[in-house]
Amino acid sequence: MGQECQKCQNKQEGHANEIHKQEVISSDSDPEYEEEDEKQPQKPPSMDSKSNTSTFIKEQYNSLESKQEQIESPLNQLKFQDGGIYTGIIINNMANGLGRLVMTNGDVHEGSFINNKLEGDGKCIYARGPIYTGQFKQGKSCGLGIEVWPDGSVYEGEFQNGKKHGKGVYKWSQQSTYNGEWADNMINGIGKYEWPDGRSYQGQWVRNQMHGRGFYKWIDGKYYDGEYENDKKSGFGIFNWSDGKQYQGYWLDGKQHGKGLMINKEGKKKFGEWQNGKLISCSDESNLQIIPDGWFLNTFNQ
Repeated sequence: MGQECQKCQNKQEGHANEIHKQEVISSDSDPEYEEEDEKQPQKPPSMDSKSNTSTFIKEQYNSLESKQEQIESPLNQLKFQDGGIYTGIIINNMANGLGRLVMTNGDVHEGSFINNKLEGDGKCIYARGPIYTGQFKQGKSCGLGIEVWPDGSVYEGEFQNGKKHGKGVYKWSQQSTYNGEWADNMINGIGKYEWPDGRSYQGQWVRNQMHGRGFYKWIDGKYYDGEYENDKKSGFGIFNWSDGKQYQGYWLDGKQHGKGLMINKEGKKKFGEWQNGKLISCSDESNLQIIPDGWFLNTFNQ
């Protein structure tokens, strides 16, 4: 973060001695980046790397019954060419009704089947992943559901095409929580992330990262209201310390970079130019415009 400004030359002659008595406004350290744990949000796990569908990949199967017969017999069994075994109600030589499918990889699908696909309410137990309980459409999780992971992490919310999509709440086993919008199994849109130590970020997200406008606050009262890019402050933002000191200005890669204004707790102002977190020049000008036109304070402070 920024360093102490070298004392600007006094514009009025005869006050050289007073320069040493002026209170120099320092940006101090930003605790968010000073600590070992930067407290960036955790990334939610997903099933994207493996099959996340309860559909039958192949609808060809071997049955003791003739394919031409109209079958309606409870608790019969179908064995599919991909190795999956279905036990349940069979109509027209297809899984139709309540049943249970065990896949060769150990995944288990239970619920109401229509033409070999889960439809409506059902449950999937993934051998190397979560347990999903909720609604299905065409064999994929779609609608409202609950996803419980082996480590105890839980997602409850909306699904689409087999993925977390829409609005939902995810609670990690370490007690961090996210409540907001999702797209394709990733945090994406507007939402609030809360850490166990009381920190929180409310704002915009893109692909699991704080990206766009957001409001990050600490339990002791510090806050940052501004723009983010890939989990780091970037663009215009305002950092407010718990003692009332404030920095208004521009950031890059998590550090002050560009024009800025420091205001100490007594309200004294000092304009400056920052580079990679260091104050390289300062001015006593009082008419500089720092806050961009149309900027609304505390947009996501809730």
